[in-house]
Amino acid sequence: MNIGKHILLTLILTLLVIFSLYSLFQNPSKSSDAEQAALAPVEDPWITQTIPPGGSIFSVLANLELPGTEIGMVSWRFGEYIDVSTIQPGDTLRVILNDTKDKISKMMFVQEPTVRHYFEAQGDSLIYAREALPVYKRDRIITGTLETTLDAALLSSGLSPADKQNVNNGLEGEIDFQTDARKGDSFQVFIEERVFEGKALPRAKILYVSYEGERTGFHELFRYESDDEESVLNGLYNKEGKSNNASGVGYPLSSIHVSSSFGRRLDPFTGGWANHQGVDYRAARGTPVYAVAHGTVTSARYNGGYGNEVRIKHPSGMITIYAHLQRSSVRAGQTVKRGQIIGRVGSTGRSTGAHLHFGLMSNGRYINPNRLRMVGAEKLNKAQMAEFELQKEKIRARMQNQSNTAVAKAE
Repeated sequence: MNIGKHILLTLILTLLVIFSLYSLFQNPSKSSDAEQAALAPVEDPWITQTIPPGGSIFSVLANLELPGTEIGMVSWRFGEYIDVSTIQPGDTLRVILNDTKDKISKMMFVQEPTVRHYFEAQGDSLIYAREALPVYKRDRIITGTLETTLDAALLSSGLSPADKQNVNNGLEGEIDFQTDARKGDSFQVFIEERVFEGKALPRAKILYVSYEGERTGFHELFRYESDDEESVLNGLYNKEGKSNNASGVGYPLSSIHVSSSFGRRLDPFTGGWANHQGVDYRAARGTPVYAVAHGTVTSARYNGGYGNEVRIKHPSGMITIYAHLQRSSVRAGQTVKRGQIIGRVGSTGRSTGAHLHFGLMSNGRYINPNRLRMVGAEKLNKAQMAEFELQKEKIRARMQNQSNTAVAKAE
């Protein structure tokens, strides 16, 4: 009896060993489809591209070998939501294509490390959503003296090139740096920074600037802000409310959002590369359009693809062009002043939606309107000055609080 049990047990153990060895050495191709699916890598549907120096949304989308009309239309719709003048090298665009790889289904644009813009294609439209990670704001006072140039002093203090230029633009309206600036002159800049993960983000808000020198005297500038974050009035003014650069020209709209820049782009109608001879500004139908400087209207008519268009010749010889207007408010031969309403935003002519096309010609050639130095106003009006006085006091109070905090930390 015991011998029989022993034999049976030995047989069972032998069978188990055989089956175990079989499972170890069996052909992997015999494994189940479910096991193969579990082991297969998951393909990332997102195509990721980084904006290179000198690049644009057009150039990175062109890498996807999509039809030109698709790239042109998507880029134009993209500009309705993102001010393309704020796009910087290093920004990231992620795209999901449809099954046939000829259209964009979804996009995600990452600007700075804190802001993500989401797009989903629905017909010819893009459905838009925005996600912003939390940042905190901090005030900072920068002081220094000139050793070589103001540019060098501001950059060495930690200001970005763009912020440095904003300070320069403000002071150039008050001081002749070529003749009057001297080594040892002093300056002070008060800024509001946005901070993320311990690092200051680009584009600080310049709240106050002062400069003092033996030959320049003492000058102060304060930031004025309206309720509209995109208002062209937002910027630096002296204590009397005079613009930081009264020699500049005005803006054609009261708020600025660049939807398409000057230069080479894919045409949303033809799908071919073409030179965009101006700048497109996003605006609602009926928005007032202003003459950017004094001049004489040379034409106010319907002009083919430009639709209803106004052209103004200025004393400098330059010609400004305002196209796709809903209607014009001036006539040929009429003299206009800077800031005068010359028409209303529309979508006439060859246009994909309501916007203002603003062009600039010099000696018969189109040039980049960004060459113009634009300012919101030569001087704040009475109502704006009343608000400006309140804002100046608040800025001074914030500066005093920042100075007290710095002293307390030092002690």
